Amino acid sequence: MNRKEPLVSIVIVNFNGAHYLNECLTSIGNIDYPNYEIVVVDNASSDGSIDFLKNNFPRVRIMQLQENHGFAEGSNIGANHAAGEYIVFLNNDTKVEKKWLSELVNEIISDSSIATCGSKMFFYGGDTINHAGATVTLLGNGYDIGFGQADSKVFNNKRPVGSTCGGSMIIRKDVFQRLGGFDSDHFACAEDVDLCLRAWIYGFKNIYVPSSVVYHKYGGTLGKRQSAGRVFVCQRNRLVNILKNFEPANILLGFCLSIPYDSVRIFMFLYKKEVRIAFSLIKAYFDVFSSLVRILEKRKIIQENRIVSDSVLIRTGIITPLAEGIREFYRLNRL
Repeated sequence: MNRKEPLVSIVIVNFNGAHYLNECLTSIGNIDYPNYEIVVVDNASSDGSIDFLKNNFPRVRIMQLQENHGFAEGSNIGANHAAGEYIVFLNNDTKVEKKWLSELVNEIISDSSIATCGSKMFFYGGDTINHAGATVTLLGNGYDIGFGQADSKVFNNKRPVGSTCGGSMIIRKDVFQRLGGFDSDHFACAEDVDLCLRAWIYGFKNIYVPSSVVYHKYGGTLGKRQSAGRVFVCQRNRLVNILKNFEPANILLGFCLSIPYDSVRIFMFLYKKEVRIAFSLIKAYFDVFSSLVRILEKRKIIQENRIVSDSVLIRTGIITPLAEGIREFYRLNRL
């Protein structure tokens, strides 16, 4: 590389992840990109994570928080203290390949209209896709393209996507600040979909970069896919995303779609005798409507900064067609 590589701040949010940190940080030490700093934001871990970092990775900057702020606000805190022109958010339960960061940097510096670039993510230890870019749906959530499928040339095409994954995402620091960062109320789950959708609304792009490769110990931090806590957070956040980000007609459509969608899910969980998970779906609605004033204040800011309409995002496939979303819902539930 003949140019001077810009400083990149790698922000890793950690909560009781001492058993992941060695492999993650060691793999970063083997990358071919020379100009970076690592900032670990520790969400009040009780497993010795801080001592482990101090004893084994003394060059890592540690931000020790006194309570668990979650991934969203933890990432915001790390970004606020980052020295880099670009910020990478990386999960602690990952291992990166040698060209992981250089490929992200090469892409994002190539076009000033790019807000974020995201990696190809494999489930740890194999060639099964965890994430090859993600969609945004009218339900306010997204789904990982290729989730659970074997890697193939289909997933090797660089392209614009609705959302990149917060588990391995690079973003311009000034754009991150302009977008207002992650929504701290999201805590975790769908905060990346929300951020990336706002990027599109504000006139930026999100690009999937398959040459940047990460291996992910899926669920290592947030927990298994169908736990009551995870379902509640994801349900609440997708409803908030609808209210904050969509234009009025699509807010109505999003909630009209949500009623049958959630009815099916509640029935499925009750049929499986997973009563707590079924209840968490209902509880999320009450939580959203009790926070409506705060949500509408955020909505006002987003809509005042809108450059691109929902109709353009739908027409260009950034917001995925309803039929495609339904097909993916049934495919994922068969896995």
